[in-house]
Amino acid sequence: MITIIAGKYRGRKLIGVSDPGIRPTLARVKKSVMQILEPFAGTEVLDLYAGIGTLGIEALSRGAKSVTAVEKNYSIFRILRQNFEKICHEDEYHLVKMDVHHHLTLEDREYDLILADPPYHTEKFEELKTAVLPYLKSGGIFCMEMKKTQLEARDVRIKLYGKTQVVFWRNPG
Repeated sequence: MITIIAGKYRGRKLIGVSDPGIRPTLARVKKSVMQILEPFAGTEVLDLYAGIGTLGIEALSRGAKSVTAVEKNYSIFRILRQNFEKICHEDEYHLVKMDVHHHLTLEDREYDLILADPPYHTEKFEELKTAVLPYLKSGGIFCMEMKKTQLEARDVRIKLYGKTQVVFWRNPG
């Protein structure tokens, strides 16, 4: 069972999924990432490859102003919607059932924080960073969870968690 770790929804449980293709962020990884990204107060968050909403809901719980969550898988999107409606009904959020790259071509606003947790081996950090850059505010952070991989980028912070790494990049604007 996936639980909200901190903030106003601390202890609330998310509806999970038994799809072997879905890999929710591990609790210890989520806790560490959220602590690195704090404070969330007033931030606008774009959650790409949102899955069941683990990261987006955690951000709202910790004070984010709004979350836009993008997920293309219909059955996962249904659970994403149920989790947001069940837990975040008083918060500002927007759920999008669409391919991430297609959504980015339609996006017309900038965010303080862009989270991405794509299926492993489907996205390269530098390519996704380039795709999201027009939607990241100056000083904003792009954060991507991925399989442990050697990266060429020097302007990033990398946290390792076993076979997983989380890469943080701040837009110098």
